[in-house]
Amino acid sequence: MINKNTKFDIIVVGGGHGGIEAAVSASKLGMDVLLVTLDVNATGRMSCNPAIGGLAKSRVVREVDAMGGLMSQAADSTGIQFRVLNRKKGPAVQATRSQNERSEYEFEINRLLKTHKRITIIQGNVVEIIIESNHIAGVILENGDEFQCSAIILSTGTFLGGKIYIGHNIYDKGRIGESADNKLGQSLENAGLRLLRFKTGTPPRILRSSIDFSATKVQLGEEDYFPFSINNEVVLPVSRQECCFITWTNEKTHRVVQENLENSALYGGMITGIGPRYCPSIETKIVKFPEHDKHIVFIEPEGRKSVEMYPNGISNSLPEEIQLKMLHTIPGLENAEITVPGYAVEYDVVEPTQISHSLMSKSISGLFFAGQIMGTSGYEEAAGLGLIAGINAANWISKRESIIFTRDKSYIGVMIDDLVVSGVDEPYRLLTGRSEFRLLLREDNAWLSIFETLPHDILEAISGDRYYIMRRWYKSLNRVKEFITSRSIKSREADELCVAPGTSLKNYCNRPEARWEKLSRMYDEIACLPARPSSTLRTELKYEGYINRQLREAEKINKLHTLKIPADMNYKGIGLRGEAVDKFEKAQPIDIAHAAKIPGITPSDLTSLVSAINKLFHMKHST
Repeated sequence: MINKNTKFDIIVVGGGHGGIEAAVSASKLGMDVLLVTLDVNATGRMSCNPAIGGLAKSRVVREVDAMGGLMSQAADSTGIQFRVLNRKKGPAVQATRSQNERSEYEFEINRLLKTHKRITIIQGNVVEIIIESNHIAGVILENGDEFQCSAIILSTGTFLGGKIYIGHNIYDKGRIGESADNKLGQSLENAGLRLLRFKTGTPPRILRSSIDFSATKVQLGEEDYFPFSINNEVVLPVSRQECCFITWTNEKTHRVVQENLENSALYGGMITGIGPRYCPSIETKIVKFPEHDKHIVFIEPEGRKSVEMYPNGISNSLPEEIQLKMLHTIPGLENAEITVPGYAVEYDVVEPTQISHSLMSKSISGLFFAGQIMGTSGYEEAAGLGLIAGINAANWISKRESIIFTRDKSYIGVMIDDLVVSGVDEPYRLLTGRSEFRLLLREDNAWLSIFETLPHDILEAISGDRYYIMRRWYKSLNRVKEFITSRSIKSREADELCVAPGTSLKNYCNRPEARWEKLSRMYDEIACLPARPSSTLRTELKYEGYINRQLREAEKINKLHTLKIPADMNYKGIGLRGEAVDKFEKAQPIDIAHAAKIPGITPSDLTSLVSAINKLFHMKHST
């Protein structure tokens, strides 16, 4: 039992992936944190597919890891299958993905969470945030308890005004079997924040013993991968990995769905929330893509000993009996039994253009956000936002500068910039295509980007042992890079490398046909470099020309950040169109780069704005 008069530095609302990382990062920076969650037994729960990583997302997991997060460690220790996606393509789009033991992942997250002594966890429903003079002061729980704090981080997932739909049945829940928070949203609206209504969904879970796996295609794991966490070198052998399986829907499946669209909550007019474009329900796939006669279904294990399987690709809001009828048309699932029906869930989202790059509200000091409440979807997105929200809430309290990544340094930075500048009109999912600097944001160099970008006192505090590993790697990488740059290939080495004597070693490494394993055998200076920084250096040398080109482009764009827009900028009377004035006043851009990304803003608007800022600067310094 905690004393209600105790004042915490930070209160985190929500025990999902975002809330956990927020609490941990803030506590490592010396903050006393209260984590309030609707169900302490569901802390860290994987609501949907028990998998971590994937395209762009795996880079985020590695960024979170470099900053001391828990997700990477839990994913490594509970993985039951690992694969590298896009292995045959370039390094910019390769991505590691793990299938995880659902119950063990949750257990491991909680075990790691409990090692942080500055975090107090309680079960409760926050129904109101207390605001005094536009400044956070505390929270009120449904049972009447009040707790004071200097900052709040909201990471409510799908529980803010959550409603579950199974056919025409509606439940006030944020997740199956778990109640929603139906009062906090009103408190946010009363505080002047604009809310949106979004929707997501999940497929039915199927009894493993009812599946005919002989009618499906087997998908094996791989062991040629790097674990997510830099302080873990243990790779799971394929012999100990679980199989996933692939099957497809067909015309019969599509007919069942088409004939029952009026029974679907989504197409029966019950759901008003906007669903995810990149992870659509089976109803949406069939309605919007009628030219496709089949859709892929990944049948994935929930765990080694779990009786359930997860049919990834057929999320829906149909009645349970129709879901069963649909399943029985799919090869391998003709006798499938449902253990938990699929469902759609609607929930409230705070329009993210009201949030700054630090993840703090523009209108309420000390109010931070992370995860689905900002309009995102996915465990990885939530974890990345949560970690940064925790750091910046702690820095704000300590009167330190916020951590804000530019788009060329981090996928977390890309995501935050997309959200707070452009806003969202559907659940946001990270994709490699969202970055204009994909070659700079590879899986292999996530640790290097974080190490070079974050202040080292902050990084050491939040990363612990991982900081010292990165520091050792960094020194070794630069030592080997210097050796390669200064070395010429001698006659006895030239024949083996198929180059002319005197060729620079760096020139050889730039070539597509360069063989790093040969260099490791020939030069002890290269062989001593650990595997991960070796992979980073090898890629950076091989693609040096392309990387340098992107670095130059990033430098040009980042120069715009040097031209800050005054916080009290008056946009009226400086030659702007009325629409531009409205958009700037609403978005409150912090610099020209931010202003340029606002939808509807023209080059002419930016020219007028730059001119006005320069005029103000000269007036200020001439008096």
